[in-house]
Amino acid sequence: MNDLKLQKNQFIVSKAEFKTGIVLNNEGQYFKSNGNRNEIYTIFEKFELAKDFAIKEVQKNPDIECWIQNFKSETVFCIDKNGERIIKNKDFF
Repeated sequence: MNDLKLQKNQFIVSKAEFKTGIVLNNEGQYFKSNGNRNEIYTIFEKFELAKDFAIKEVQKNPDIECWIQNFKSETVFCIDKNGERIIKNKDFF
């Protein structure tokens, strides 16, 4: 997310294979380090929309984990088959 500029209200959801931690592209395939970085996240205008998307992605495929980052590139939420983890408190907006 180095060159991605999000607005203050925007959040991105990224995903990885749970077992290995390998980052996945939006089609669920392994992301290649020389690939297009725009293919590894989905942008949302509100945290709750990003959270709902992440939860549904893990429900569809329990072998992945999803995390949400804010406009400061801080990870604020994670979910995997073991449950949800809020990383930062509600002051991350």
